[in-house]
Amino acid sequence: MTSALDIPFVKAHLNSSAIALQDDTQAVSYVDLNSRVHAQAKSWRSALVDTLSGSRPLVIVKMHNTIDSVVDYLTLLSLDGVVLLLHPDCSDEILQTYVTKLKPNAIAEQGALEVLHQMPVLLDCQVSVLLSTSGSTGAGKCVALSQDNLLSNCNSILAYLPIIPTDNTLLTLPLSYSYGLSVLHTHLKVGATICFTQYGAVERQFWSKVKETPIHSLSGVPSFYEILNRLRFTRMALPELRYFTQAGGRLRDELVTQFARYAEENDKSFFVMYGQTEATARMAYTKQNTLLNKPDTIGKAIPGGEFALKTAQGELSSTAVEGELCYKGGNVMLGYVSTQDDLSSFIKQSWLNTGDLARRDRDGDYKIVGRQKRFIKIAGERMNLDAIETVFEKMGIEAHCVGTDDLLVICVLSSMVSKLHQALESHQIIAKRHRKVVELEQWKLLENGKIDYSFLIGLMERDE
Repeated sequence: MTSALDIPFVKAHLNSSAIALQDDTQAVSYVDLNSRVHAQAKSWRSALVDTLSGSRPLVIVKMHNTIDSVVDYLTLLSLDGVVLLLHPDCSDEILQTYVTKLKPNAIAEQGALEVLHQMPVLLDCQVSVLLSTSGSTGAGKCVALSQDNLLSNCNSILAYLPIIPTDNTLLTLPLSYSYGLSVLHTHLKVGATICFTQYGAVERQFWSKVKETPIHSLSGVPSFYEILNRLRFTRMALPELRYFTQAGGRLRDELVTQFARYAEENDKSFFVMYGQTEATARMAYTKQNTLLNKPDTIGKAIPGGEFALKTAQGELSSTAVEGELCYKGGNVMLGYVSTQDDLSSFIKQSWLNTGDLARRDRDGDYKIVGRQKRFIKIAGERMNLDAIETVFEKMGIEAHCVGTDDLLVICVLSSMVSKLHQALESHQIIAKRHRKVVELEQWKLLENGKIDYSFLIGLMERDE
């Protein structure tokens, strides 16, 4: 069993009286956090370790943005468990998909442990954390990360973000999401404070907490910054706020420029970052001084990381101007997991093919110019367009999807429009502000009988 003190990104400060976690009603010091983790580990050990004949437990954690869920997570890591972090609002159907495919020993939520079985699971010694890549489609595919992956990405982020032990950050990102989890890890490693709140950015209590705590940093996906823009964030008096970060998809150039200028004029820092779950969280970053001139850039690779472009001939090049963006670093995942058998061993790839098409400029900064595969990001969550179509198909609806970051375009025949709208409302597949329905009289097909997606993309671009 790993002691809580041996968890790399948390062990240095567990004897500190400084506040580690804080919510709207309580604060927990690092000493208290250590005690809670040890107490819960003692309670869970008999069910998760002692009965498994020395094997490591595999546990699904429904990961709330709460102190109790952080204790669950650290407890399982201290027991040398492998944890799959799921959003707490995931449907029973999605949860059951993971249970069926991965056959975990237990499910944990907010301090409660439900043991499913006590049969040993064959787990590669490297794997530690599983994160879903399937968004809200329930595809059941995960990225496998090691402790080395987590620590490497944590250290790289700390090499450029100005986090200090006296910082308070307000975490609005889900902890089941690699971006949110990286905020937790970096602040725990430094000995800073992570604050949670039940209030959203549009509520008065949220900003009272920002001012009264005070909060020194904020992190968010593009939709969060759209809200900040509507709230006239750049006119707020926030003298204690030192920096803010954005990732999880492309933010409109206009807003990038606006927030970069605000940071520059108010002695603050604004970081735009690029990453994927497959790289633990982060691959590139840039600051406001660059963004003011190039709002569409993702900047350069993080410290310890390296970019190359794959040419049309399939060769990796450090001098090519355009190609598929590939990344190398200690944060590159072990591999993908779809079934329990996938957890038994991994052959790690040295280079990660991101699936994004990129262009490098004369300064060595990169710009994403497209996606090789059919993925988009909605509110920071990656969505597989083919998987979304499958969801509709199961409802008896033929729909074909295209889109851009923060907009899913659903194309459907006139005869199915009413049924589609009913499905969208009743199943809450995607928020209304992030979707658009395009009605067609008939499908345009290619010569081989397949749907002409380039035609659908043309319709989308024409209507923008």
